[in-house]
Amino acid sequence: MIRVSIVVPNHGRDISKIRNIADGMEQVELIEVDLGKERSEQRNIGMEKASGEFLFILDSDQVPTRTLIYECMKIMDDNPACSGIYIPETIRGEDWFTKLRDFERQFYTSTCIDVVRFVRKKVAPKFDLTMSGPEDADWDMRIPPIKLTSTEPLYHDDQIRLGDYLKKKAYYTKSMRRFSELHPGAKVLKFWYRAFGVFMEHGKWKKLLRHPIMTAKLYGLILLRAAIYIKR
Repeated sequence: MIRVSIVVPNHGRDISKIRNIADGMEQVELIEVDLGKERSEQRNIGMEKASGEFLFILDSDQVPTRTLIYECMKIMDDNPACSGIYIPETIRGEDWFTKLRDFERQFYTSTCIDVVRFVRKKVAPKFDLTMSGPEDADWDMRIPPIKLTSTEPLYHDDQIRLGDYLKKKAYYTKSMRRFSELHPGAKVLKFWYRAFGVFMEHGKWKKLLRHPIMTAKLYGLILLRAAIYIKR
């Protein structure tokens, strides 16, 4: 019996690492959607084809482990009211920008900037096709609120360069007006929270103090993103 449907939107990337994980698990199916469409539409197509009790929504450059999948199933089985699971993410790479992005990502787990990726299919809404980028935050906000967090991480192998990263962020800003219309009071839209609050809450500010050089680079990146947002 299939319990977990891994849905992966793709644009010609090699997802053999994900396939190797899924092939070794009897209760898991892999649904790869490669139709040259936007990510949201590909995800919706995959969700419609899914036969599992749970959906695991991945990007093509994210790699789970079998231990993570088993842990997520156990969390759901032990907590019937849980709708979705946040998963800590490790961005892998040796260049300075990848290390910076990994440093930043550690502050976001289980916050409004994060998105649940392992969800019960029966409560999972479709992704909003009018957005590209903010659709993750919108989707997370429309999933019932009882959400937990795994201990096992998800690995991210997107070794994007700074210039391409900023171009992608500029593209995503095109959808921010639509998101703000749907969720005008969303915490994720508050500059103070995005630039300071998420890094300070729950004692996380101590990590900033332990890594002053990385923190300086992080705020440089935040200023670049803010400039792109204001310009757009």
